[in-house]
Amino acid sequence: MESCTFCEENFKGYSPLILRIYKSGNDILVYAQNNTKNIILIKRLILCINYEYHSTLIYVREGGFFDFYIGGERLEQGTTQLKFRISAPSALSARVEAEYVEVTSRSTSCLCKFQ
Repeated sequence: MESCTFCEENFKGYSPLILRIYKSGNDILVYAQNNTKNIILIKRLILCINYEYHSTLIYVREGGFFDFYIGGERLEQGTTQLKFRISAPSALSARVEAEYVEVTSRSTSCLCKFQ
C-alpha cells in the first residue's frame, strides 16, 4: 500500500502523470495514470525497492535490460495502465519515478461540410 503524506497525495492531482505502486502477493505492480488530454510517452521508469538489509534500483526502458513495459511506452489521455510488474517477495517498500514526454503539439483542419 502507498504511504504518501497528505500534501504529496494532494499535489499528485496537479501532475500530468500519476504513478502508483501496489504489492499483490509476491509481485510489485507499477501503474501509470495519464491525467491530461495529451498522449504521454514514458521513456524510463526508475524503481527503488527496499529490502531488510539492502536496496536496489531498477531502470526500466525500451531496449534496456528490463525491457518489459506492459502495453508499451505510450499512455493515452485519461487512461490508467499497469506498466511494470516484478516479483519481489521479500520487499519491504518501493518507490518509482518516471521520465516522460507529453505530446502537446496538435494540428487541426477547418470544418468541411459535405453535401
